[in-house]
Amino acid sequence: MAGAVAGGGALLSASLKVLLNRMDSPEVRTFLRGQKLSATLRRELKMKLLAVKAVLNDAEAKQITNSDVKDWMDELKDAVYDAEDLVDDITTEALRCKMESDSQSQVRNIIFGVGENLSKRWPTTSLVDESGVYGRDADKEKIVEFLLFHNASGNKIGVIALVGMGGIGKTTLTQLVYNDRRVVEYFDLKAWVCVSDEFDLVRITKTILKAFDSGTSGKSPDDDDLNLLQLKLKERLSRKKFLLVLDDVWNEDYNIWDLLRTPFSVGLNGSKIIVTTRIEKVAAVMHSAPIHHLGQLSFEDCWSLFAKHAFENGDSSSHPKLEEIGKEIVKKCDGLPLAAKTLGEGFLQQSEKGKKTMEEVGDLARFVSGKVCVHLKDDKINEIPEKLRHSSYFRGEHDSFERFDTLSEVHCLRTFLPLDLRTRHRFDKVSKSRNPVNSRHSRVKEMPSQMGQLKILEKLSNYRVGKQSGTRVGELRELSHIGGSLVIQELQNVVDAKDASEANLVGKQRLDELELEWNRDSDVEQNGAYIVLNNLQPHSNLKRLTIHRYGGSKFPDWLGGPSILNMVSLRLWNCKNVSTFPPLGQLPSLKHLYILGLGEIERVGAEFYGTEPSFVSLKALSFQDMPVWKEWLCLGGQGGEFPRLKELYIKNCPKLTGDLPNHLPLLMQLEIEECEQLVAPLPRVPAIRVLTTRSCDISQWKELPPLLRSLSITNSDSAESLLEEGMLQSNACLEEDLSIIKCSFSRPLCRICLPIELKSLRIEVCPNLVSIELPALNISRYSIVGCENLKSLLHNATCFQSLTLQHCPELIFPIQGLPSDLTSLSIKNCDKLTSQVEWGLQGLPSLTSLTISGPPNLMSLDGMGLQLLTSLRKLQICDGPKLQSLTEERLPSSLSFLTIRDCPLLKDRCKFWTGEDWHLIAHIPHIVIDDQVLLSIILHSATDATYLHQESFQTPLLN
Repeated sequence: MAGAVAGGGALLSASLKVLLNRMDSPEVRTFLRGQKLSATLRRELKMKLLAVKAVLNDAEAKQITNSDVKDWMDELKDAVYDAEDLVDDITTEALRCKMESDSQSQVRNIIFGVGENLSKRWPTTSLVDESGVYGRDADKEKIVEFLLFHNASGNKIGVIALVGMGGIGKTTLTQLVYNDRRVVEYFDLKAWVCVSDEFDLVRITKTILKAFDSGTSGKSPDDDDLNLLQLKLKERLSRKKFLLVLDDVWNEDYNIWDLLRTPFSVGLNGSKIIVTTRIEKVAAVMHSAPIHHLGQLSFEDCWSLFAKHAFENGDSSSHPKLEEIGKEIVKKCDGLPLAAKTLGEGFLQQSEKGKKTMEEVGDLARFVSGKVCVHLKDDKINEIPEKLRHSSYFRGEHDSFERFDTLSEVHCLRTFLPLDLRTRHRFDKVSKSRNPVNSRHSRVKEMPSQMGQLKILEKLSNYRVGKQSGTRVGELRELSHIGGSLVIQELQNVVDAKDASEANLVGKQRLDELELEWNRDSDVEQNGAYIVLNNLQPHSNLKRLTIHRYGGSKFPDWLGGPSILNMVSLRLWNCKNVSTFPPLGQLPSLKHLYILGLGEIERVGAEFYGTEPSFVSLKALSFQDMPVWKEWLCLGGQGGEFPRLKELYIKNCPKLTGDLPNHLPLLMQLEIEECEQLVAPLPRVPAIRVLTTRSCDISQWKELPPLLRSLSITNSDSAESLLEEGMLQSNACLEEDLSIIKCSFSRPLCRICLPIELKSLRIEVCPNLVSIELPALNISRYSIVGCENLKSLLHNATCFQSLTLQHCPELIFPIQGLPSDLTSLSIKNCDKLTSQVEWGLQGLPSLTSLTISGPPNLMSLDGMGLQLLTSLRKLQICDGPKLQSLTEERLPSSLSFLTIRDCPLLKDRCKFWTGEDWHLIAHIPHIVIDDQVLLSIILHSATDATYLHQESFQTPLLN
């Protein structure tokens, strides 16, 4: 719940930050002077906003329990929105001419609106729960070292400032230092003072004196005379080594600080002052040496903090689905401990609360958002709140304009967001699908007419271009405030290239991400498409751009020119007529470049790079589905074409021949798939860690990259030579994973030569592999899947932890001599596994997990020796149409989890309490039979278990 509050408050805090920045803009200053509004009025508004920002964190937390604070937060949001709208009016040339003479009264109303009822900021204290702090050990030691061993030169009193953004953990780190045993023993006196935004000399001096006197019987000062207070403080500090913490300092006036520190000079050499602040200038004013800049937490530490507050005892292992969701949330925390802690407190902590959590979060979100946010449900919004600023809706099968009729009454709408329940890939990740865009097309058939009238709209995720007046791309002209991500679809409907110019994308400086799409079946004349794209040039602030199904024969000059110097990620997809590249190598900020479906590109050469140096920031490069690409030429310059490239993907380029670039000093991941004519040796790239090939000729390989950790080979005729001739064995770093998939074998594999430290070997879908002898390695996991003619599996390994055998219908059992420390065994769809076959499980005392799935002729588990598996904790039995019974003896007492799925005959015998085999499994705490979960609460006596209560219920299971 607190997470939703934090989210709402974070948006409001961000709005305040933007508003403060915009108030200092030349446009606002000019307007105020023109309206004869004094600079004092602007400064007064700025100070009110800063005061609001200072108390915002406390108000966010208190609004849940205090209705007055909630009302104040609602009024504050509305006042901030009004202030933003007013600033928008000022900075928009078209509206400036219409400004009324009462603008000054508007400003004053906003000042008084946000200034009323400001609550005091809650002071911090020196107390801290050290068990809830993560990732600050190094910072703590550095500051403690300064306190204990650094003596200030010149001045006897040393000052160290901790500088960082709000929520980064400055106060928490200072609390850790303040309570450190070494610090406590080193100083004669210690005091903690929360200063906050108002730097009142009398109040602060009185508080410091009171803090230093807290351990004495002296009378607390009640005099407001600064001179008397400083004399008392000077007397208290005389010949004492003291530590003073001034937490949350905002004062930037040197004279005030100089006056405050006057009594401190009588302290002994080695006395120290710790200051925490968000402002670098504060540290400079206080002559801090050194300044300690506090950075964000690592993901691991941020996750530990989140988990501590989200899960009982901080252990998420029993909630794998929630753990996955939680880790995605932590990624969004950007290393801020306050965000991780707040969101963690709002996360699901006890399973019995799970059914209500999402409802509570939704209720809380509605509570926090008040009446400024409305979601358009199945049909229409029946009632439009007066303060409506944000609206969203789920896309329907065929949305029409009538659905949005009621929005015509809205005049202050900022966000109109269509939602889709399907997830969407992150922009700067290579998608594994052949055509990654198909899954996220909107089903909206047409846009509402006259969208351009929503002149203060700030968020528009999709715009579908129509041919009729009011739905053309030129409607975007007046939407100068839209930001974030925008997809413009159906660009083949642009009938006049001038209309594309009127869209004024080059003026939309708040856009971060832009996608330009033509219809799949459009046959727009090539030159016409070129002119349209040329006129859709974006602003130089744009970070990410996708061009999809563009039909021109070349790209415009601005793509690769100085107008998009800030571009970080570029995707060129299915531009089937383009035959040459622009000089993309000249984009200095470009980190991710993905090229897919450029069907006319035959050569990649100098035009791709431009002048040297090229691609100075590029980290990931992908070429995919380029059917006529034959040649990749390199410039051969001293620094290489790709000095920082870490990932290279070349997929489905069947005519590509020759060499790949050799000078790739940082390349760590290389994937080559469906490039049958690319028979060149591997590039000499020492840094490669991950190598993937598919349908490529690997016969020319002479050696592997020396630091290679993971190798995957698919659809190759040369895999057996690679496995038997020692090339792999000589690579000592190949320790993570080796995968052989869909490869041809002409003989049994009897002499596999692999690195001794390899942890995982996977052999999948190799239909003519009939026999394999596994080598003696320290491998943790063997997996053999889909080898339909495999009959014999031998091994020389003395130990490995996991063995998976799937879809090997000819594999003969038992498999002799399985290592005694095997912990996990999974056998699925191996038809030779029957009740009449000795399984060989008796010698596996360490086995903890056993899965048996799809044995068509298996009728009983009796005789397998399951009762001898004294360490077995998890047993899964699936897809056994003929399986009638378990065993004649009770299953091992060590079992904690039993799962039975799609075994209809066995299901009846294991019915709760009445089944013939129930007494063999009743002692197991967690039993799942198809969609039925059985729970047992067991009281153990000295001899056996007495069952106090048994309960079964239906539940939808998550796979």
